[in-house]
Amino acid sequence: SFYAVKQAMKGQKAVFCGDIGCYTLGNAKPLDMVDTCLCMGADITIAQGIQRVSPDTKTFAFIGDSTFFASGITGVVNAVYNEADEVICVLDNSTTAMTGQQPHPGTGVTMMGEITEKVDIEAVLKGVGVGFVKKVDPMNHKEAVLAVKEAAAVKGVSALIFKSPCVSLFRSDKQAHIDEDKCIGCRKCINEIGCPGLYFKDGKAHIDEAQCNGCGLCTQICPVGAIDIKKLV
Repeated sequence: SFYAVKQAMKGQKAVFCGDIGCYTLGNAKPLDMVDTCLCMGADITIAQGIQRVSPDTKTFAFIGDSTFFASGITGVVNAVYNEADEVICVLDNSTTAMTGQQPHPGTGVTMMGEITEKVDIEAVLKGVGVGFVKKVDPMNHKEAVLAVKEAAAVKGVSALIFKSPCVSLFRSDKQAHIDEDKCIGCRKCINEIGCPGLYFKDGKAHIDEAQCNGCGLCTQICPVGAIDIKKLV
């Protein structure tokens, strides 16, 4: 999600407001996508303040699905009511990842393990007046970049729901594979997405099989097509 926004807004004046959650780690290089971080829910309201004092700056607010339910909705209401101009990015991985995978109202499971009706994030956003709301798979890089550009072009409050399951809960039956004969050692995959499953050795990119979750993002950015996805036997 961070990478898609970064690529979509390259060369444009933008501020990326972060929040409290596993995604706070997006402040680290090579992503470097958390310009502000204060407390739960502050991303949405700080983005409003920055846009007020710098109208030519496009502001993005990154908030996790669990934090959205805990502290984000009131900020969205404030943004809509006061006609802010920002893009709200809900990073929906279907859990409370930072503190131990606890359920939240969007998971459809109570703390006692009982099945209940999910509270739909898209419906909540539309219900409080956000006019543009779009769900997108962040692992489909081309689609995600186009969605970011579309949302950024909206005047007013827009929202993107980046939906992809937490890697701690979901293990793929696929894994990335690098053809060393094709790899040119450009380091694009390593220098841009910061995936822990990629490392550089002997002038080539390599896959750490214990870390790779088979998401396929690296295959989409390799300039020479040296990376593909294979099904695990």
